[in-house]
Amino acid sequence: MEYIHNTEKFQFNHTVVALGKFDGMHKGHQLIFDQLLKYKKKGYQATVFSFDRPPLNMLKHKDIRVIYTPQEKTKLLSEKGIDIYIEHPFTNAFSHLSPEDFVKKILLEKTGMEVLVVGDDCGFGYKRRGNVELLKKMSKEYDFKLIVIPKLELDGAIVSSTRIRTLLEKGKITEANRLLETPFVVYGPVVHGNHIGKEVLKMPTANQIPEEDKLLPPNGVYVSRIRYNDHIYYGISNIGTKPTIEGKKHMGVETYIFNFDRNIYHKNIYVELLYYKRPEMKFESLEALSRQMHEDAEFSRNYVKKHFENYC
Repeated sequence: MEYIHNTEKFQFNHTVVALGKFDGMHKGHQLIFDQLLKYKKKGYQATVFSFDRPPLNMLKHKDIRVIYTPQEKTKLLSEKGIDIYIEHPFTNAFSHLSPEDFVKKILLEKTGMEVLVVGDDCGFGYKRRGNVELLKKMSKEYDFKLIVIPKLELDGAIVSSTRIRTLLEKGKITEANRLLETPFVVYGPVVHGNHIGKEVLKMPTANQIPEEDKLLPPNGVYVSRIRYNDHIYYGISNIGTKPTIEGKKHMGVETYIFNFDRNIYHKNIYVELLYYKRPEMKFESLEALSRQMHEDAEFSRNYVKKHFENYC
């Protein structure tokens, strides 16, 4: 997949384009991606057009954390079969483009759009004045095909990134995963920790440091699924600052991977959170921490055996 970012200079042709923020990469978004892949089979270049930051972060000076970082989103889109991912810089000048100029100067002239796929509530251009009605009018005037995807409902409510974000913030990981196309994931390299897991607790762990703008569920212990080199493993993950361990504190994801004994330092892994077990706790000693970690691991093994047939 070709990843366009940190630049406004690009030129493509014969594309089918999906327009949106796509923060959650949820089941509603998948309906849009399905249309891209359908037209890809007809010879079009499947293209996702998004932005390098949540627009509200710039327009209203907010600090909105993202469900998926650019690195994570890029990997997930590539796995879906998307050909081009454009993460356009959301500059002041870009934010002031009229809806009409955005369609003409960006989508038509620079992406080479021939088919456009949007959600039925899409808004674009200066002050989000662009909408589906304008696109219907412009599609006739500029001869491109417009496909409008209605909002998906699950469990009596619209599937949206906002809904998923709220569930994640409350620690309702299983409910959030029902709305996501794949379970909530933390993707990134394994970094060196303090080695207490391996040397003291006899439970070696893989440590990741998420990006600062990554939205994480509450600190705690989660049943997890790990993907590495096209293989699937299961384990138990802790999100937090490891309060029992002395030393410098930083937010991290620490995962004990079952039946795994490989050196994966500096290698990228996917850690998917499947089930919330308990909050992060400070223990009176490393021995007490070790006992709890083994209990957590046993719980996770039993959970996986019950819910995943391919686990052995």
